[in-house]
Amino acid sequence: MDVKKKPEPQPRPPRYPEGIRPVPINSRNVEFVLREYLDKNEPKIQRAVRKMWNAEREMITVQEMEKIMQYSWVPIEWVQKWTNDYTVFVNEVMAPAWRDAMQNAVEYMNGQIELYAKKQFEDTHIGKLIEDWIREHGGELIVELSEAQHEAIRELLRIYILEHPLSPYDLAKAIKPLIGLTSSEAVAVARYRESLVKENLSENVIENLTNKYAEFLLEKRALRIARTELSYAYNRGQLEAIREAKANGFFRGEVIKTWLTAGDERTCEFCQSLDGEVVGLEETYPGATKREQEILTPPAHPMCRCTVIYEVIE
Repeated sequence: MDVKKKPEPQPRPPRYPEGIRPVPINSRNVEFVLREYLDKNEPKIQRAVRKMWNAEREMITVQEMEKIMQYSWVPIEWVQKWTNDYTVFVNEVMAPAWRDAMQNAVEYMNGQIELYAKKQFEDTHIGKLIEDWIREHGGELIVELSEAQHEAIRELLRIYILEHPLSPYDLAKAIKPLIGLTSSEAVAVARYRESLVKENLSENVIENLTNKYAEFLLEKRALRIARTELSYAYNRGQLEAIREAKANGFFRGEVIKTWLTAGDERTCEFCQSLDGEVVGLEETYPGATKREQEILTPPAHPMCRCTVIYEVIE
């Protein structure tokens, strides 16, 4: 992940006249609501993605390694298999999870909007907006996950065929536990394995230690996928509910949003610098990665647990 440097604080003009306090819509423990939802729903996605990676390891055989070593590139059949697997994962696991997160967020926001407006709020168009977002974001995730897998295996083949050649048998044993890791993570495990070899440790010790490191990184990546994707959906669901209510005249003034971190020791410097940052409803915050440099709502980066408070300047 390419994370940008923490943004320099910029002086901002006051969003509203001194002495006027904005009226909160969802500032009632909103960060705890999000974290509770993430903690409850992340494990199911983690299990599903790990199950898929385990199944994909079946392609890594000695016979396949013998063929690959002749050409030193990833077979197109593997790339197609990964794309198909990730398509099924997105359609059968992530799409229902995104839908549930967005609908859960919408229901929460509906209640907050009704408390603010003191009248019943019925969202009429959010269902279609949710499905449109799922289709667009799902396609992006399929490409992202497939390309990451392709790049990781390509780097491993370069290391284990060109830099430190292994036999087809050893190559299969080295690559199989790394299915599911990103390129940087897979290379880190490969370099760790090299350091163990230089220490003249036994093959069993090298394999056990390397596999433990790979397993640690796989668990972290599975959690990263689950948390980031649920955070995307939940925060987007809240935004769509606010947009719908605004379009239907539920707010007596300008709607603003304030960045809110999880407020604990795991909060990164980038998000800490945004804590309390106030922008208009359709204005953006800086993203922490090159892929998303401007964002309407959190997450600012993978594993981000931030959210926003919506308020009205009446």
